[in-house]
Amino acid sequence: MGETTRVRIPLRDQLWLHMDRPDNLMYITSLVWFSEIPDWDAVTETITTRMVGPHPVFRRVPVREGRRWYWEDDPDFDLSNHLIRGRLPAPGGRAEAEAYVSEQMSIQLPDDRPIWRAEFLEGYHGHGHGHEAEREGALVLFRVQHGMVDGIRLTQLVLGLCDSDDDTPLPRVGRPLSPGGGGILGTVGSAGVGMVRDSFGIARGLAGATVTFPWTLTRLVRDVVAPGRGVTRVPTRVVESLADNVDPTNRTTNTYRSTFRLLFEPRSPELSWSGHAHVQKKVSWISGLDLAAIKRVAKAHDTTVTTVMLAAVSRALTEYLDAHGDRRVSDINLMVPMSIEPVGDELPEELGNHLTIILMRLPLGIDDADELIDAIATSMSRVRYSFEPHVNFATMLGVAVTPGPVAHAVIDLLANKTVGQLTSVPGPVSTVRIAGTPVEGILGWVPMTGDQAFGICIFSYNGKVSVGIATDAELVPDPGRVAGMIEDKFATFAGWHEGE
Repeated sequence: MGETTRVRIPLRDQLWLHMDRPDNLMYITSLVWFSEIPDWDAVTETITTRMVGPHPVFRRVPVREGRRWYWEDDPDFDLSNHLIRGRLPAPGGRAEAEAYVSEQMSIQLPDDRPIWRAEFLEGYHGHGHGHEAEREGALVLFRVQHGMVDGIRLTQLVLGLCDSDDDTPLPRVGRPLSPGGGGILGTVGSAGVGMVRDSFGIARGLAGATVTFPWTLTRLVRDVVAPGRGVTRVPTRVVESLADNVDPTNRTTNTYRSTFRLLFEPRSPELSWSGHAHVQKKVSWISGLDLAAIKRVAKAHDTTVTTVMLAAVSRALTEYLDAHGDRRVSDINLMVPMSIEPVGDELPEELGNHLTIILMRLPLGIDDADELIDAIATSMSRVRYSFEPHVNFATMLGVAVTPGPVAHAVIDLLANKTVGQLTSVPGPVSTVRIAGTPVEGILGWVPMTGDQAFGICIFSYNGKVSVGIATDAELVPDPGRVAGMIEDKFATFAGWHEGE
């Protein structure tokens, strides 16, 4: 166990421990699947030596002493309580796998022992079609309390269980906020350097706004009326319409815009997926999307792979709302986690949480592909060239020191500005193995919070892309339909069929 048996839990980790509620457990869920069955003993050895051994938090429990919280070594730690061997119900297809993962997402783990579990499940036949589906494979399902580690580091940890066939270095997950490596304080400290330049850009943009005022007013009316004549949306829409006249790389404008949204953005508009959170969750996923085809689409539209993926999500969610008789909305917000510091080749012994969040505006209801992709790219640029992640990180730390009921209220206020969580992770570009067995696919979901209805995960691996949808079972009872819509939408973009 080592000399240290107790360490303070940082505030940023305590926040996630306190956020656990029956209707939204703060557990990160990761899923790895295989088209053949790995050796149980070899998997046990790999998880023991690469995950549990190097990182003491997997052998510790949270304890409270007065107002302080600590990670304390579990004197009765037994790996068999956390690494479980089981079997999927017959016939072990995708439906059985999705049902099992859904059920586990709603079950709280004991908090008197380290709050994590890895399940090794044999009897999986949902990894392919034809002869592939006839072979028996396996799943490994990880569930980890968010206070122990953030989703970015957990993904890196899962990749750390893998070995590549050609000694290709495994990818680092997450990007630092500051390319210069100065961290949050260094980045904010240098903010004044560009303020004068940004101010000239703002002046030019607002002067030009007088010329485009009729068009701006028309779009403002459309944006406000479309979500249901909600006058509460007027303040943020006015600010955003003015910001649209300034260059998307103007950091000062974008920071004002994002801060205004953080403070004044109203609750997400009432739609068929709206309502209060429920205990039961559901998941579904698609796999095997051709990454080369997505890259062709990106090239055809002069954009990035990530933007194309988000455009497919936008079209799918628009179709979902149409199918449920909802009014057309101009956009929704999604909560997206971002790393606040780079992940090195070796994860630190103490894992913890090193992330912030952004509120990403996803346009909906745009039929023209180029217009949709341009709107998404602009939205992403405004976040990239802003201090929004830094402001939100400071907000999270502030929430962490407030009493529990106040913290829950603030978290709900922020979360309910969005409809769900979105993660997009570029994984290994070639085949990797765990315990000598090739990995067929990987997915992971961060927990929902507040009254969010969706968790969307996009993961690319070995030339293929998987998309996982987690939902509140009462609000969105058909995540498989959403996943299927996303899969279908890629083919609607130019470039998809060029290689056929």
